[in-house]
Amino acid sequence: MIRANSTSRRSAGFTLLELAVSMVILAILAAIVAPPWARYRARMRAYSSAHELRAELTYIQGRAIDLEGECWVLVDSTEQYSVFVTDPATGGGELYRRVNLAPEGLTLSSPGKRLTFGPRGWVDASKSDVDQLTGIYTITVSAPGVVDVPVRIYLNGRIEVR
Repeated sequence: MIRANSTSRRSAGFTLLELAVSMVILAILAAIVAPPWARYRARMRAYSSAHELRAELTYIQGRAIDLEGECWVLVDSTEQYSVFVTDPATGGGELYRRVNLAPEGLTLSSPGKRLTFGPRGWVDASKSDVDQLTGIYTITVSAPGVVDVPVRIYLNGRIEVR
């Protein structure tokens, strides 16, 4: 037996009031979640760029050992750094890569600093802007107002991201 039920038509959808209340609840949740999510994304961009810089440093360190020459990184400005490798033919430096962090909203510390790896893969302190007190070269990748990620390079060539 089929009964005619007047409520079966009503339960087939949502009322405008129910949809409006759902939208208000979703808007409130989005307003609560958005700021922490933006900070999380900025923090992850900074860590990602710091690890990319570490990979570049490891590459040119190995390249300096292979070529038995010098390779270096120059922090051009607060927004970009350049990686140079030794050209075996001329003995001079050849630009390998230039990285600009401005589109990601990140900055670098100490513009104008240079870090040189010698033929053994160690930091050449005479040609690098190393902190004389600690013997550590530091480049800090910053997401302003969120996080500072230091990349530390020791005189023995060890590179770490903190």
